[in-house]
Amino acid sequence: MEAKQAPTHGFQLLAGLTGVVGSLILVGSFAMNPAPPPSLGAEALTAWARAREGRILLGGWMQGIGSLLIVVFAFCLVELRPGASQLAERLTRLAGSVILMVSLTEITFYIAAAHAAATADQAVGMASVALIKAVQHVFLIAPALLLPLGIFLLRSRVLPRAFALSGLALGATLQILGVVGLLADLQSVVDAILIVQSLWFVVAGVAVAIGPAAGSRSPHSLQASASLHRP
Repeated sequence: MEAKQAPTHGFQLLAGLTGVVGSLILVGSFAMNPAPPPSLGAEALTAWARAREGRILLGGWMQGIGSLLIVVFAFCLVELRPGASQLAERLTRLAGSVILMVSLTEITFYIAAAHAAATADQAVGMASVALIKAVQHVFLIAPALLLPLGIFLLRSRVLPRAFALSGLALGATLQILGVVGLLADLQSVVDAILIVQSLWFVVAGVAVAIGPAAGSRSPHSLQASASLHRP
């Protein structure tokens, strides 16, 4: 079987941009679409959402696009050193796909909440808000993207070792918070970790975009990579 052609610097530049832009859009969506004040009654919640209908819909769209770009960036990292760790590659793709589906599920309830506010449907509005909170817990129960991606980076050396270790630490922290957060209100802690995670993707995206092209590896390293794809 022939070895795959090494990614070009143009590919790395576009890959890096997806990580940077995706993270900035995702953080922007959180700032645009904050959670409603706690303990609002049905009527007050409907009024609160009606006044912010446009922001809720735009924030949901931004969350979906941001999540998609971040997952694409993770897949691009895997493509930079195919075969470095096949199990980590597969788990990265699995985690990215699950996280994207959970994000789209949450956005569905944002759209339902906005439409409920527009039609003054208090029952659907209250149900949507409750389901949004439930899905936010699922985000931390789903496999953390940075765990398998961190393992892949550790094996492949696509990025400096510090990225792999910090990614593993962030992924493990989020996975632990997924359990503890079911029993205690740790949303402020989760938000802080998610901001740090977004910063990780921004810095990683910049590092990939400005780093040396994957095709510039030595002939010896290219031969070793090619041997991984032979039957």
